[in-house]
Amino acid sequence: MIKNFFLFITFFTTKLIFAQNEVLDKYPYEQDFYVGGVNQLNKEMVKVVKEKKMLPCEKSEERYNVQILVHENSTIHYVKDFDTVEIQKNKCAFDFSRKIIPHLKNWMPAKVNGKSIGAIAKIEINPFYLINSKDDPSKNEKKGPTFKKGIKAFGFEVKSIFERFIKKNEGKGVLLTFVVNENGEMEDFKIEGDFFDYEKKEIINSLSKIKGKWNPATFNNLPIRAKVSQPIFQQFDLQIESEEQNKIMDQNFHNNIYR
Repeated sequence: MIKNFFLFITFFTTKLIFAQNEVLDKYPYEQDFYVGGVNQLNKEMVKVVKEKKMLPCEKSEERYNVQILVHENSTIHYVKDFDTVEIQKNKCAFDFSRKIIPHLKNWMPAKVNGKSIGAIAKIEINPFYLINSKDDPSKNEKKGPTFKKGIKAFGFEVKSIFERFIKKNEGKGVLLTFVVNENGEMEDFKIEGDFFDYEKKEIINSLSKIKGKWNPATFNNLPIRAKVSQPIFQQFDLQIESEEQNKIMDQNFHNNIYR
């Protein structure tokens, strides 16, 4: 009984001391949490990955956002992540983060009124990026996907499909997203907006039949999956359609083709 009471008192005291240490939930604007900034952090992570000859994840799209509490004395602790579903979904990237973080030594505490204070830093761990990165990540080369027949040709196909579902003088606004995979094929179509579910299914079915392939996006010349996002806002009079409307839609598609 006395032993249990002693443990309780110790636990309570530890919690009280921790509670008295003020911690920011994020770093103040324009303050770095690592010496040399994010690029230096990435450079050191790439170095660790290559020196330890870490293996890639089976799924190249896996990534995990790790939260690190950087104390006022520059020591660190992981912040408990209670999202077990997300961890399990990205288990390889999660394990990857646990192997890299212990080798990073140049953490910087936040500063408030010239005083060091604990704060939480958030870092995305992307195994594919780290394994295939150049030694200096700032020199990595990324290219978005391109439609082999030209983006105007693809925009015309998309416009023609959506027009079938627009009634006279009816306005529609939607967000079209899809993925161009490593083979230059379109997949995972999604439509959010003013159409009924049955219309969305028919539109997606038509979009999936567009002829022509894409040049996939690349990271340092390696093909990667890329999400294409295109907001579409149209006010059609199908009897009298202006030339200006066509130009606006083409320009919108060109500006939003890759993200």
